[in-house]
Amino acid sequence: MPVSEQTFVAGRLRLAARRWGNPGGLPVMALHGWLDNAASFDCLGPLLGACDLVCLDLAGHGKSQGRVGMGAYNLWQDLGEIFCVADQLGWERFALIGHSRGAMIAFLAAGTLPERISHLVLIEGGLPRTATAEQAPEVLADSLRALRLATARARQFYPGFAEAVAARQQGLFPLTESDALLLARHGVVETDRGFHWSYDPKLMAGSEVRFSIEQVEAFRRRLTAPTQVILGLQGFIAQEPEALAWLARSPEWQQVWLPGDHHLHMHAQCDAVASAIRRHLNIPDDEEGLV
Repeated sequence: MPVSEQTFVAGRLRLAARRWGNPGGLPVMALHGWLDNAASFDCLGPLLGACDLVCLDLAGHGKSQGRVGMGAYNLWQDLGEIFCVADQLGWERFALIGHSRGAMIAFLAAGTLPERISHLVLIEGGLPRTATAEQAPEVLADSLRALRLATARARQFYPGFAEAVAARQQGLFPLTESDALLLARHGVVETDRGFHWSYDPKLMAGSEVRFSIEQVEAFRRRLTAPTQVILGLQGFIAQEPEALAWLARSPEWQQVWLPGDHHLHMHAQCDAVASAIRRHLNIPDDEEGLV
């Protein structure tokens, strides 16, 4: 199944996307994780052919422009850009698939404008990190310190493309060579100084402000879209007691546990993940390859 490259404009930002499937199918937007890019969904794209699947490079990632200024990449900033792209596509109502950080953004989007989200799929993520009112000053201070370091540090260049791929394999969430290669083909830039990953260094800083637990709960209560959570048995969420407690308090969310790690939606378990998503979106298996 062919994939097309598209560009959207949201405010002053140029946002890139990879588009799969059937232009007349169910509209679905996919949001990748931290320091990943739209190619994170290249394994799922051909398996969701009945959908009109638009996989965004979020601001500062992949081939999308980074935000100007000295601010961090706070999760809620992506929401206006997501809905702006949906408006340009003519989508009044659409499904959202998010992985990791993208799942947090998808969760907030579905809780902010629930009338616009038909279905929600959260892969290895969903609930934003929280902080109490007392923690707010230190959260902001940590973000400012990290921003200062990120903007002062020289960008990492690699002598060859293979070295850039190998570096991504050893990231916070280790990747197989095949998965790192997918991301690198879309997110590594060649210059006269060597090869480098295209993401904005300011992404290394955490959010300047975090929602409280009470605020996150308010977003959850506002959700109306049928919600599916896909988790890896060896993934990040399985090791987070707070996240597991939230899931236990959300019995209306369908949980799908599969063998695999944080990036199980890529090569490792893409068939099983795609099958679960098709069931959630009410797409018959015999339509999976529809173009």
